[in-house]
Amino acid sequence: MFLTHTLAAFGLLSGVVQLTAQVFSLTFSTPLLVITATVGMSAAWGVAQIFPRGTSERSFSHPNMRVRIVPGDLFEQSGHIVVGFTDTFDTCVTDDVVISRSSVQGQLLERWYAGAQDELDQEISDALASHSVTSIESRADKPQGKLARYPIGTTIVLTRNGRTAFGPAYSRMGNNLVAESNPERIWVSLCRLWETVYEHGHREPLAIPVIGGALGRIDTLSHENLLKMILLSFAAASRGRVVTRELTVVVHPPALRDINMLEIRHFLMAL
Repeated sequence: MFLTHTLAAFGLLSGVVQLTAQVFSLTFSTPLLVITATVGMSAAWGVAQIFPRGTSERSFSHPNMRVRIVPGDLFEQSGHIVVGFTDTFDTCVTDDVVISRSSVQGQLLERWYAGAQDELDQEISDALASHSVTSIESRADKPQGKLARYPIGTTIVLTRNGRTAFGPAYSRMGNNLVAESNPERIWVSLCRLWETVYEHGHREPLAIPVIGGALGRIDTLSHENLLKMILLSFAAASRGRVVTRELTVVVHPPALRDINMLEIRHFLMAL
């Protein structure tokens, strides 16, 4: 990429210099300086094009949509958002025992529901009414949190102030209150998420975090690979239909050090 951009810039600059010299009958007293300056500017352009940036995007024409990767805060993005849940759809953040306040779920409770857990639980219960329970834990086995389990990939739709939060269950909440997931669960939950977004998102912009990258405890995949999985699953789901006109993958800023954004740009352009 460096050579491609450098040579392209050199060719363009050389052409401009030669054309200008011929049109205005210019002569250069120090041609070596002109050549050095042209090479230097071309190389600088090549470096600028390959230097890893925190953001990347690509627009697609078939179908017409855009994919963006940005560092930042999920809840400051416009449009709808994705908030991952466990298979029990737990929401209690008291003392950070069941759900951490710093997690995306904890932030949803605080920033969309002003900490009103009962209100959030009621909306989740209403959204789950059409989904089947796979099993129910006993209180003796699971001392805190919710007891009903739903299939991995179950996706709820929560609406607040004209915005929608799509909540896929991508991890299993253990009876020891430790949530765990794996690549298969992530893939299944993403595939079902896109189906739900297609049905209820009205093609409006959607922002999604790198799910599984923090508290999902997926030790076999890095943040970079999880990000690639999101991009790949979305591209696959969008081949025959428009899921959303704009997908923004929001990377938590500290996670950027674990992601090669140049590699992600290559991956995005290859989709």
